Amino acid sequence: MALSLKRFRFKRLSDLLLVGFITSIGIALLNPVWSLYFYDIFKSTFLVGAFSSLLSVVALICFFLFTPIIQRFQGKKVYLFALIASIFVLLGLSIFKGFYIGVILIVLYVMLMTLRGESFGILFRDEVKDKSIGKSEGLSYTLSSLGWLIGALFVIPLLGYYKFPSIFFFSALFTFLALITFCFYKGRHKNLDGEVNLIKDIKDFFRNKSFLKIYIVSIGDSIWRGLIFVYVPLYIIMNNLDRSYVGIFLFLFIVPYLIEYYVGKKSDRIGNKFFISLGYIVISILALLAFIFNDFKISLIFLALSSFGTCFIQPTRETYFFKLTSKKEEEKYYGIFLTHIEIGLLIGKIIPAVLLLYFSFRSIFLVFSIIMFLFYLYSLRLEDV
Repeated sequence: MALSLKRFRFKRLSDLLLVGFITSIGIALLNPVWSLYFYDIFKSTFLVGAFSSLLSVVALICFFLFTPIIQRFQGKKVYLFALIASIFVLLGLSIFKGFYIGVILIVLYVMLMTLRGESFGILFRDEVKDKSIGKSEGLSYTLSSLGWLIGALFVIPLLGYYKFPSIFFFSALFTFLALITFCFYKGRHKNLDGEVNLIKDIKDFFRNKSFLKIYIVSIGDSIWRGLIFVYVPLYIIMNNLDRSYVGIFLFLFIVPYLIEYYVGKKSDRIGNKFFISLGYIVISILALLAFIFNDFKISLIFLALSSFGTCFIQPTRETYFFKLTSKKEEEKYYGIFLTHIEIGLLIGKIIPAVLLLYFSFRSIFLVFSIIMFLFYLYSLRLEDV
């Protein structure tokens, strides 16, 4: 009986991992596209950063607003709805070309992505045992990174030879495949008992010093990814390279993420603090090197290598958070914790936008090197859990 239950749990976890892998391909098709798509509309790096920042604010608000929904409804139903709605929104982006309808659909997609991310995270955590959480998180991020790798390869010819609508269509197609796969998932998410009080949960979360420390530390990784996914594509096309090189860069950036399973597995043994601190110092050094070297292509190589730092941080920060919480607490606080993503992305989009009004593009790398070093220093304050 125990063996059959173990196999059933493994089957449910495998189904979720497969869904995460397929959706990652669809998301990877879009990530290098957004900043280029916005640049075609606004013709200004500052306006691209401003609009991207506005989207981060929308996502941030949604993380707070959707938390009670996740608590009250089955996560499976919520995630299923978000997948279906995402397909229609992406198909709309591939069909309609008007400015205002495009903006509305993009805002809707951002809202659905926050709902998908929060509900999927809760479903995944429900299938994982506490003693192997680091290993499971590492495996999840590794499979997602593999999906990103495939998506980055797929988007290279699409960026070079096709227009944006075709990319939105293929992203919708992979989201549909994920939907079909998710229908085979048999897990049941339990609703949270008792009254849902979001304001009280937010206050309790930020009054907890351990929660607050990992929340602040986690922001830095998202700040860096804001630079990589919004401004580096613009940096590439501003140096007169073909758009397909954006896909090539992101492919190289994602390759190191394939070691996240190893990182997660090791974090169960030696702790998460070591990897988080190591990740930030690696990013800081590589950002400084990208600033020091004048050659544009060498700078891009250092920026691509910085993903070694982010792959140390990404699986271990979430593992650290889950080790601080009980099963009941994670449903109340996980959505609040995830707001660190949009806070970081918002900062990572605003800072370069302002810097580009007065300084050269390379100055961004120096500023971000200093910021990452400060996060390294703060990460040393984490306790080992």
